[in-house]
Amino acid sequence: MLQIRVKPGIEDRIRGFFPWVYRAEIASYSRKPKKGELVVVRDFGGKFLGYGYINPEVSIAVRILSFDKTKPVTPDLIKERIKQAYEYRKKLYINSNAYRLVHSEGDLLPGLIVDVYGEYAVLELTTYGMSQFKDVIVESLVEILNPKGIYEKLNTTAEKVEGLKVKEGPLYGSVPDEVVIWEHDLKFLINIPEGQKTGFFLDQRNARRFVRSLVEPGDSCLDVFTHTGGFALNMKKMGAGRVVAVDISQLALEVGKENEKLNGLSGIEWVCANAFDFLKELDKKGEKFDVVVIDPPSFAKNRHSVPNALRGYKELCVRGLKLTKPGGYMAIFSCSFHITEQHLLEVLTSASYDVKRQVRVIAKTFQDKDHPWILQMPNTLYLKGIWVEVV
Repeated sequence: MLQIRVKPGIEDRIRGFFPWVYRAEIASYSRKPKKGELVVVRDFGGKFLGYGYINPEVSIAVRILSFDKTKPVTPDLIKERIKQAYEYRKKLYINSNAYRLVHSEGDLLPGLIVDVYGEYAVLELTTYGMSQFKDVIVESLVEILNPKGIYEKLNTTAEKVEGLKVKEGPLYGSVPDEVVIWEHDLKFLINIPEGQKTGFFLDQRNARRFVRSLVEPGDSCLDVFTHTGGFALNMKKMGAGRVVAVDISQLALEVGKENEKLNGLSGIEWVCANAFDFLKELDKKGEKFDVVVIDPPSFAKNRHSVPNALRGYKELCVRGLKLTKPGGYMAIFSCSFHITEQHLLEVLTSASYDVKRQVRVIAKTFQDKDHPWILQMPNTLYLKGIWVEVV
């Protein structure tokens, strides 16, 4: 097996269970590495640190799957990890038939995402190394879940960065274009082939539950970057009067409209528009809302894009605060690891100065427990939301 040694000073972080080795941190190879092959990671003096796989063509060259010298990376280890992930989810008692079964590094399976939608599973591979285990992953999912179908989604970042070639489609059984799931007392239509990510933003389950505690019957509510109406439907379900849901994707909005009918709800205003432009228009009209939720896509794919991303968040916060009634509530989210909770707080503070509004932080929400956050791997905490009351 290929052996690598890391540069002096890197070993402490790895011994602390950080599973990435950057290409620039590698001191030497026992031979020329091949993309996707298994590797033993050693410190500069040759002592064992972990087992993983390597892609010498990318910045994060090695991802470690085992820090135990007695547990090399084998198909059996992959199967064991998937089973452990399933057993963990069973303990969570999630009030839904849709959940994340495998959360990459959060389940010690870097490069693998698996979401379950009722009787179907959706698989997403994000690294070349993990793609070498596709057959055993599918075999494990069939054994554990006995699903009607398993569908593989293309991760465009993996295709571009890792050179991973994936043809989207069923890997096992058959998967319909549309699947209905339930979450609490609502149903959602999922378009697996055409939906964003694996089909639905399961990680926002916590926040969708929390928004219900803020909505009073008759409230006026705004859901910005609504996608298929996750927040809007929960607001309407709690008796909100006017609910405006805006997204730039007409396809997503059409699914949102179907979700509204599916739940016997009506009256949501579905708006296809650029969110920044639409918020400006609402501000010009003097519109005001009791609850405003702003859940944008990732503006920061890497640390170099953080300054531009923060300018975008600042504008959204300024517009959102202006549109929130005194005594009303606003939430702002980031789904990028590179935009931290502190970033959001600083942006909110700056925006509140600009609009001359005092805000009171009432809550913070994060990804739900089926998207585990590993303390030694800060990158696994990516979704943060700050909820404020506009005084």
